[in-house]
Amino acid sequence: MRTPTAFAVALAVSSGVLTSGMVQAEEDETVVVLGHQLEDSSVGPDFSYVGLSSRTATKTDVAIGETPRAISIVTREHMDDRASISIADALQYTPSIQANYFGEDNKQDWFVIRGFKQANSGLYQDGTRLYSSGFYSWQIDPFGLERVEILRGPGSALYGQTPPGGVINVVSKRPQFDGGSGQFSAEFGTDDRKQLSLDVNSEVNDKVAFRLQALTRKNGSRVDGVEAERIFIAPSLAYKFTDDTQITLLTSYQKDDSVPYLQFLPMEGTLTSNPNGTISDSTALGNTDWETFEREQLSIGYEFEHHFNDRTYFMQNTRFSQMDINLRQMYYSQYVGDTALAPYDPTRTSIIRQASTEEGTSNAFNIDNRLIHNFKTGVVEHTLLAGIDYQSIDIDSKDYAADPIIGDGNSMLPIPGVGNVPNPIFNVFNPSYSSNVALLNPATFAELDESDRQTTKTKNNQLGLYLQNQMMIADKWAVQLGVRYDDSRNKTHNTTTGAKTKVDNEEWTTNFGVAYLMDSGFTPYASYAQSFNPIIQLDQNGDPAKPERGQQYEVGLKYQPRTFNGYFNIAAFEVSKENLARQVGGQLTQIGEVRNRGVELEAVANVTEALTLIGNVSFIDSEITEDANSNYVGNTPSQIADQLASAWANYRFLNGPLDGLTIGAGARYVGDSYADNLETNKVPSYTLFDATVSYRIEDYKFQVAAKNLADKEYIATCDYYCFYGDRRNVIATITYDW
Repeated sequence: MRTPTAFAVALAVSSGVLTSGMVQAEEDETVVVLGHQLEDSSVGPDFSYVGLSSRTATKTDVAIGETPRAISIVTREHMDDRASISIADALQYTPSIQANYFGEDNKQDWFVIRGFKQANSGLYQDGTRLYSSGFYSWQIDPFGLERVEILRGPGSALYGQTPPGGVINVVSKRPQFDGGSGQFSAEFGTDDRKQLSLDVNSEVNDKVAFRLQALTRKNGSRVDGVEAERIFIAPSLAYKFTDDTQITLLTSYQKDDSVPYLQFLPMEGTLTSNPNGTISDSTALGNTDWETFEREQLSIGYEFEHHFNDRTYFMQNTRFSQMDINLRQMYYSQYVGDTALAPYDPTRTSIIRQASTEEGTSNAFNIDNRLIHNFKTGVVEHTLLAGIDYQSIDIDSKDYAADPIIGDGNSMLPIPGVGNVPNPIFNVFNPSYSSNVALLNPATFAELDESDRQTTKTKNNQLGLYLQNQMMIADKWAVQLGVRYDDSRNKTHNTTTGAKTKVDNEEWTTNFGVAYLMDSGFTPYASYAQSFNPIIQLDQNGDPAKPERGQQYEVGLKYQPRTFNGYFNIAAFEVSKENLARQVGGQLTQIGEVRNRGVELEAVANVTEALTLIGNVSFIDSEITEDANSNYVGNTPSQIADQLASAWANYRFLNGPLDGLTIGAGARYVGDSYADNLETNKVPSYTLFDATVSYRIEDYKFQVAAKNLADKEYIATCDYYCFYGDRRNVIATITYDW
């Protein structure tokens, strides 16, 4: 065969342990079976920008050139060179991904993938779902990652409930049998950023390897008074019982003590005009002494792998995770001039603010069991995958029945028919922050206290069974067939009011793909895939909401050159989502469908030993094809950019007086988007420039990386609220390796 079979690839990777004896590939890849290792590993470490095999698309280790789906890989080296500060930041140079469309956030990462928004679902770590819900959303620091893999399009046939845009799987750093190594770094940057990090790996003996990562960080932001602190620690252990059996324990703890980054600003005064001018992007809407975002994330899990013989092996991924959060955040509600208090604000300088508040704990459990068997029938080589997985999340939360209005307890305002109440008027153009924050009932203006908070218990679980057959026919045709059955059950119980909700769903999803491997390195392919995502609410009729369902048709052409290390892909797709859920007048409606069509081009190449290039272009036509509001039909959904493009070049001087110097530069373009589903207001496109320069001398590396080099002020997106994008961010790093 021109490339190794899926079984040979899977043998080559065993819980992320990379042997030191790597073998350079000839025109055909060379597989080192002893120690279960390939030249390119699906779990790292990576030594360039080019990743050639992935576990995300098939749950087995397969070369991405043989997979009939669009897959992208962001490697550790790529993240380091650009000083990525979040997963969303790491994906800025990836096709069809509109990352950070709210700007940089410290609560969670935000993505638009192939025209569909997603945050709480579709994010996985080491192959199992980071089960999130609402504010109980995981945010993984990229320092702890080896790579980020993106499967674009529906992935429910393998993963169960996922959005139609795609699956993002982050791969943790793990112990290496490399004798021992380590890295210590110190960072200093914009907004008084200070960070210390440590990454130590130790090969105890030929059976045991241990790794410890630790990080501490403090930083401000462009918004006055908004600061953040983070502590991260991740010990891991790899143990080889035998050459055929091993386990990798993966644990992490992360603590955030911060003020929320995002400012939910009015459209008037940011995107559209206000007689008082423009609201500054440094304006804090909330009292930063009162606002808080405290979160603790604990994750304990393992990866287990056992080879029964040369054809059959078993893999299991398990993780228990716990999260505690305490959130208080103020946001824009409406201009005073648009309320009954209009006489108090004739010049439209002031707004009414409300607050999101949440306090509670989530406990999640995930387990994924899969049995892989390789066999041959005539000229057809099969990799048969059978799996069963289970995932659950239990949340105990406290919150008010409705978001309170913010009032100033030091200043009383007479309201006709109500009386004197803490003043809810806030001048957004000349802000003054009270030391006495009062929370008011949005219906009666009565003051609220802790006794008004309600307790809600949420229980979600999903059991899935799946079957997949990957076939290689005559060393030329790669065929993938998959089917999955899911039983998901979801309950909510407001123990304060007694209200209960129960939504159960049973779903079948499938996928199919075929690719033809040409001797020239070109691989045309076509695929079909489905997705579903439960909605944990009752609809406007009091009936359980239907799950959102998606389906995708995709055709593409991949190319893997023979003369240098690189990967190229062009894909055309149509993906749709039905049973679209939206809140209308406080009730859930589900009369909706969105259809997205697009074309994307991706190129990642180590053109020479010194030069690496990345280039991406995406064109997306997103259209609302059905909706309860007929005025929306035919329009583009809010916040969805019609074009995305990026390019990055990295050059390393290898000889002469500049030996050790590396320079990189890139540009990112995000096209126009709309601020509402009526296409009333348009958010302008923007282009940002990034650059990096580093110098290595022996075991020391000095690097300066800059994002938004020109310090461009821009609006990322709007959807009733508007969100400013990130300004210039410069990070200087000193690293010592041993």
